[in-house]
Amino acid sequence: MRFGILGPVTAWHDDGSEVNLAGWRPRSMLARLLLDPREAVSAQDLVEAFYGTELPDSVGSTPKTAAKLLRQALGTQRDLVETVPGGYRIAAAPEDIDAHRFRALVEQAERQDTQETSRTLAEALDLWRGPALAGLSSAVFRSAASRWEEMRLVAVERRLGADVELGRRHDLVGELYQLTEKYPKREALRALLMRALFRSGRTSEALEVYAAYDKQVRGEFGIEPSPQLSRLHLRILHMDPELQETAQDRPATPVAVGSAPAPAPGPACAPANLPARPRGMIGRTDQLTRMRSALTTTAAGYLPIAVLSGPGGYGKTTLATEAAHRMTGDYPDGQLYAHLSGSRLRPASAGDVLARFLTFLGVSEIPATVDAKAEVFRAAVAGKRLLVVLDDAATTAQVLPLLPGEPRCAVIVTSRNPMPGLGGGHIVLGPLDHNEAGELISDRVGADRSGAPGVLKRLIKLCGGMPLALDLACARLATHPHWDLPYLADRLADIDQRLSVLDVDGRDVRTCFELGYQLLSPGARALLRAIGNLGVGEISAWTAAALADSTVGEVTPLLDELAAAHLLTITGTVPYVHCRLHDLVLAYARERATTDGDPAELCAELNRAFGAQLALTDAAYAAIHGPQQRALNGGTARWTPVDVPASITGSATEWFVTRLSHLSQMVQRAAEAGLHEACWELAVAPQTALEAGGYFDLWHTTHTHALASVGISYGEAVLLHSLGYRALVLRDYLDAETHLRRSAEIFSRLGDTEGQAAVMVLISDTCRIQGDPTAARTACERGFALRPDNRRTLANLWLNLGRSQTHLGELTQATESLRRSLTLYEQSADRRGQAEAHCDLARIFVRQSDLDAASGAFGAAFHQAKAVGDTLGMAYILTDLGEAHARLGTAEKAYPLLLEAADLAQQANNAYVQSRARQVLAELMPSGRSDTVHTVLTPGPDGEHGELL
Repeated sequence: MRFGILGPVTAWHDDGSEVNLAGWRPRSMLARLLLDPREAVSAQDLVEAFYGTELPDSVGSTPKTAAKLLRQALGTQRDLVETVPGGYRIAAAPEDIDAHRFRALVEQAERQDTQETSRTLAEALDLWRGPALAGLSSAVFRSAASRWEEMRLVAVERRLGADVELGRRHDLVGELYQLTEKYPKREALRALLMRALFRSGRTSEALEVYAAYDKQVRGEFGIEPSPQLSRLHLRILHMDPELQETAQDRPATPVAVGSAPAPAPGPACAPANLPARPRGMIGRTDQLTRMRSALTTTAAGYLPIAVLSGPGGYGKTTLATEAAHRMTGDYPDGQLYAHLSGSRLRPASAGDVLARFLTFLGVSEIPATVDAKAEVFRAAVAGKRLLVVLDDAATTAQVLPLLPGEPRCAVIVTSRNPMPGLGGGHIVLGPLDHNEAGELISDRVGADRSGAPGVLKRLIKLCGGMPLALDLACARLATHPHWDLPYLADRLADIDQRLSVLDVDGRDVRTCFELGYQLLSPGARALLRAIGNLGVGEISAWTAAALADSTVGEVTPLLDELAAAHLLTITGTVPYVHCRLHDLVLAYARERATTDGDPAELCAELNRAFGAQLALTDAAYAAIHGPQQRALNGGTARWTPVDVPASITGSATEWFVTRLSHLSQMVQRAAEAGLHEACWELAVAPQTALEAGGYFDLWHTTHTHALASVGISYGEAVLLHSLGYRALVLRDYLDAETHLRRSAEIFSRLGDTEGQAAVMVLISDTCRIQGDPTAARTACERGFALRPDNRRTLANLWLNLGRSQTHLGELTQATESLRRSLTLYEQSADRRGQAEAHCDLARIFVRQSDLDAASGAFGAAFHQAKAVGDTLGMAYILTDLGEAHARLGTAEKAYPLLLEAADLAQQANNAYVQSRARQVLAELMPSGRSDTVHTVLTPGPDGEHGELL
């Protein structure tokens, strides 16, 4: 399947037919995912793309609805739209997306001769079907469309330039006239038109083009045309014979791949101290385009400045050097470069830099003061076209004396700081995207060693897309030819080895973080060490407060300090902020904790952090199951800051899902630290979300880590109980019986009747599902005999007793048991339990052919399950209701319910419920209702299949 955003957003089947993307939701979602193929896009980013900043009152379900509609439109390729924690991504290859194919062709053209450049750029421009992202108007899409449009215009100018060089002047004049009328301020197009006219023997017309433009800019802006255009005008006036020469007229000369065009000759004393051009720079095409735009489209009379900012190791110097080399021809009076040492404890002084600049410019008498040097420098460059590169600036104050006053000069500044005091175009460098990083690795180590896609993706993630880290990883492979990519990835996966592996031949990534750490306040340094010791790459302000044994209000300035040093990034708003650390920063922080931290304090910090996380998981559990304590609970001390209560906003299940990855990291860290009780409590805390989202592998992994840590104890019994439930959900009854039997034995030996009763609940489930309702009832009776105090355990026993009685045909007794369970769930405010009890009562009403009562009970069940975000529970309920309608003769109502159930089951990664829903749908198909099938499969104007309940 192919995709297009260079025009209206479109998708095509392999046979060339267009996918019907009905409605704005699927089209907008596809567009946003295609902007970052194979990258996760959060639900928040999708909502921003859909609506911009003017959000309607309710947008919560929009991404989910859009994803469902998009999958329906893609048909057999629906799996290309993947659900990931917190959002979605599209698994389309970049070469299958017209925009990314366009960019690849544009980059390819940079390495080709004139003939091939013309052909390649023409192929690239043929991919455009109209304005990029046509029909989508949010700020996100407008910004992206502007970037692609600028790339298109640059490609048009380069293609026309190549055609003029090839002597195709007669065919180009008409096209160039049209383009200069459409884009009257792009001087490059006007210059090409003048060249084409001159070479066509239409010299007077070429001069008229210049005269008209000169009159236009003088009248509108009070300025003259650029020096380049003015020089071209003079050369035409003097009938310069070189202007008549084409590429075919010149003898071929070998050109190195990726080399820059030779600069125009300048004066004998023109300075040129740029560093060597970086070999084979990969990616950063968009940023190069934006830099060129910033340096060539500044308002008249103002100095063009491009500021590159971002953390160390992200390639700011490489990008600035590459851009400078590409533009040397635009600045014939020279190029000046200075490293300002802003990432060192003692940055370079502006006075010393100015003295070197003046020496390069041939000034023999250099004043003593900075202000005097700056004045002489500005006078020396007046009237010149000079490019100045100021690398690794510390502050705006350091840079200001180094700026020329001549607006025909240009300046490139790189800095770890954002430099808000400087005008011009600001570009923040982040990590390389997956494709760029993969291309870098293949370029450095060769395609034969670049490894399988999964290994490559893992290596890129471990390096966080940082160009320096990726380069060092490749260098490590070069110095260790007996290593392969999987082995290198395994070494990098060990947080305690990571930085040592990325230390090659005197280059390492530690230095990228060292200065920032040294300049921190003592409190911020201690907090960074604590985060490193915790070993979790994403934390909330709540967890940070626990690590610092402080309040959220007091720890927030410390987080701001760490963010300013590029040691973490902050999202959200106070007090609900979240912080992310690059994996390499986390490794550096762990090293610092090991070398600088106090072992006793580090252990206390871990205890507080785990206690804070458990306090939040308790709050989320209570939102789903009510305020009563869990039946199986540990004794880890909970920790809460005094200024922010432990509360959950929104869906508690979704809250759990968004934190599963770092809960898993905390389980592993607690196991490493020997904090056994916290370890098993953290493992079982998100059980509801693990089930609802179908995260069965993560469920198994966390519990395996915890079991290896706790030994034979109460914690082991709780973990085995949870694993038994996991096996039961997966219909693996042998594993379920093994885990539950072992759990019951440990609880019995400990004399824990609450634990034994909780096990009896699951044993009853296992027996009933395997077709032995009598044994299931016996298990419930044994559970009651243990006299558990926990109200939820009692409710679960009554629920399972009612289920067993239903299977035995004892419907009156079953109804009474289920009503008792419902009462207990209501008293406990356990919404998920209420959903289950309502659902089982509804099944009895179905058996009694009372569809009205069944629909009401199913509706109540669905309401409760939806309230807690129980996706799997909703899938079960809709499947049961759909089956009920099918059984009782209202098949037309069954279809939309079963379709929705199958979608929800797929989201929850539950094959059993999905197959149930699809089986009932298949059984209904022969009923002769093909017209009904077509109706329910076609979404209505709101994108839904209709009312569900």
